[in-house]
Amino acid sequence: MNSLGVKVALVDDSPVIRNGIQEILSMWGYEVVLTAINGKDLLRQLTPTNAPDICITDLNMPVMNGYETIAALKEQWPGIKIIAFSITSNSSEGLRALHAGAHAFVSKTGSIVELQKVLQQMQQLAGI
Repeated sequence: MNSLGVKVALVDDSPVIRNGIQEILSMWGYEVVLTAINGKDLLRQLTPTNAPDICITDLNMPVMNGYETIAALKEQWPGIKIIAFSITSNSSEGLRALHAGAHAFVSKTGSIVELQKVLQQMQQLAGI
């Protein structure tokens, strides 16, 4: 598939989820520029030359969870669009992520098409 020219970072402590979503994103034409096991790992890797357009972050991770990651990205990298991605479909967790500064929430238990739709919305928000 042709590249969409959209750079994505993927933060998840589960290698199975991280690798699986990375493969799907690549098939959809997204360029996965960073993968990280938690927010601290992501922030350590981020530079102006590899900053993504969109960051997909798990919420429940050790060391630095998704809520802390969202807050740090909003403060340090305000141009990055953030998708909170969690195993729960609990609406209160989604609202908490949005209040923390995420632009969208997608449940891992939903359809993968939902993630694709939200990614397209983030591209429009970012003007990509």
